[in-house]
Amino acid sequence: MSGPVEDIHHRLTGTGRRLLLVSGLNGRAQFWDPVVTALSSRFSVLTFDQRGCGATPDDGVAWNIESLASDAFAVATRAFGGAPFTVIGHSTGGAIAQWMAASQPERIEAAVLSGTWLRASGYMRALFELRRDLLLRAPDLDPALGHLLRVPLGCYTPLEPGVAPDPGVAHRRINALLDHDGTPLSPRITCPTLVVAARDDRIIPPHMVQDLHANLPHGELRLLVDGGHFFPQTRTKVFESTLTDWLGNR
Repeated sequence: MSGPVEDIHHRLTGTGRRLLLVSGLNGRAQFWDPVVTALSSRFSVLTFDQRGCGATPDDGVAWNIESLASDAFAVATRAFGGAPFTVIGHSTGGAIAQWMAASQPERIEAAVLSGTWLRASGYMRALFELRRDLLLRAPDLDPALGHLLRVPLGCYTPLEPGVAPDPGVAHRRINALLDHDGTPLSPRITCPTLVVAARDDRIIPPHMVQDLHANLPHGELRLLVDGGHFFPQTRTKVFESTLTDWLGNR
């Protein structure tokens, strides 16, 4: 059983149309800091640390995408009340956003699915099973591998010291993301949906994002020229303008 929603650390910035931003494997609100700075002048932007990540304690349970989506709804209810909102999810956060849009469509005005997938391919499964094994055998090496895979091609910079993920937390989060299959969810996602990807993403390659887009009844696709897997951070201006242009037409 999950812990109380009061334990989930969240931040609400700005005023205007309500946006919930859901981060990926690292589960931290901090991932979105560059995007929040860009968006908070015109939107009410909600971010949060997922369970066991950042300032939110680990509740010790085995998570799945459905339970992580339930947490996201609970945080949104605390901040927005019963008002509908737009959900923007990156990577694992995009899987969470799929579940949210499919399970409670009356609460989701629109969805942005960023660098995410419909179901794990053989490549993705092999990659994350390798990372899961590294977390068990050599947890200090996983951040280096993750950094090599995330950065844009031709733009390598050394990994900066940071807070290493808790191996137990990351292991359970990898289990949750590998178990995600959005195939039965996609026909139920009836809100306007923007799918965004970077052409040089080596964690979730563009063909996986295109597969997701092809299965959505009301999806639009935007492929960024580059940016790697962390394109909301590495190409923030392009990502922000893509979001605001699309939201402005909704």
